[in-house]
Amino acid sequence: MTKISDLPQDLVENVLSRVPLMTSMRKVRSTCKRWNTLSRDPDFAKHFVKGLSRLIIMRSQFRLWLMSVDFHGSLNHKDDLDVAPYVKEGKLTSLNNSDPEISKVFHCNGLLLCSTKDKRRLVVWNPHLGQTRRIKPRIAFHNRDIYALGYDVNKNQKILRFLDDYATFRNPYVVCEIYDLKSNSWRDLDVNADWEMDYYHHGLSLKGSAYFFAKEKMEWDGEGEIDVTDQETFLLCFDFKRERFGPRLPMPFHSHAEETVALSSVREEQLAVLYQGDSSCLVEIWVTNRIEPNAVSWRKVFLSVDIEPFFGLHQFDFSGGSFIIDGEQKLALIFDKDKEYIHSTAYLIGENGYYKTLDLGEDRYHREKTGEYTSMPLVCSYFPTLVKIQQRARRGKRKERDY
Repeated sequence: MTKISDLPQDLVENVLSRVPLMTSMRKVRSTCKRWNTLSRDPDFAKHFVKGLSRLIIMRSQFRLWLMSVDFHGSLNHKDDLDVAPYVKEGKLTSLNNSDPEISKVFHCNGLLLCSTKDKRRLVVWNPHLGQTRRIKPRIAFHNRDIYALGYDVNKNQKILRFLDDYATFRNPYVVCEIYDLKSNSWRDLDVNADWEMDYYHHGLSLKGSAYFFAKEKMEWDGEGEIDVTDQETFLLCFDFKRERFGPRLPMPFHSHAEETVALSSVREEQLAVLYQGDSSCLVEIWVTNRIEPNAVSWRKVFLSVDIEPFFGLHQFDFSGGSFIIDGEQKLALIFDKDKEYIHSTAYLIGENGYYKTLDLGEDRYHREKTGEYTSMPLVCSYFPTLVKIQQRARRGKRKERDY
């Protein structure tokens, strides 16, 4: 009888190339020692990763899902164009198999930084390698925390934590600290935050730096109303190499509160931004020509679509919607929920009046009143990586505990 471990090398590679390794990695590695070794081989992994150009990580219902999005056909044959999602739930398998509920996620070069709904755990995760590392707080985590994952010039992995608790006007406070995975330590950063970032707006990583949508901080003495239409909005970068926020970078439009603004990335090289006014059905998307911590330049509008003929008077949610784009066919896939926050839907829009919807199902958490915008679906482009999560430097023979 021929055993699995005795199969010819070319046959094994052919079999594994057809298996969705990203969602079946544990089963593959537990099959036999030979398959376990092959799945970790850099040459095979590089060949496997090369073909995964349209993977996204989606957070919905406090879970993480792996989704493959493929755009078929062309806009000249609209009936042939489709979105074929493959969805599979991802799990943080090293946290005592407790299947934690994920409140926030930040992606950086194949690594995920996940915050749990109970605010007690912050975890760095490499889904491709099945590796995790739990990060313990120096100051208790907060539901308004903003996180980012990046790396410095020596590729040392670091985490930014920023909290501007402006909700308590009588006693507001700011926390800005950085965690170094190599030294296993938090350090305070001196920041003059004359700007603010809404905690429900999601930043993104490009070339190891983190970018956020920010706005001018408005002083409020508790009396009267603030005219938010005059509030300056801009892009803000946290440079992990210099460990500081850069200057205000101009956006290609002016926006104000309750207007839809969302950020996305293009192959982790360019930044894309979506804008929809609060009284308009015109959705516009821009892509950068150049993006650096201290400079940005924008192309002309990448995509401009009036969605009223297709979806009626629809406003994409201002509190954290997300999107991805296909540059070759000038398509955008926008993830949103209905007004009751029950059903999640993906809206596919393109040039020449192309549109389509994809029902992502009902959110079983929609009746929960958490006081957070965590029920909005969040997607980010994902490219598997062989980069390992950095471990703290060991001293002597002391063994580091695996969380």
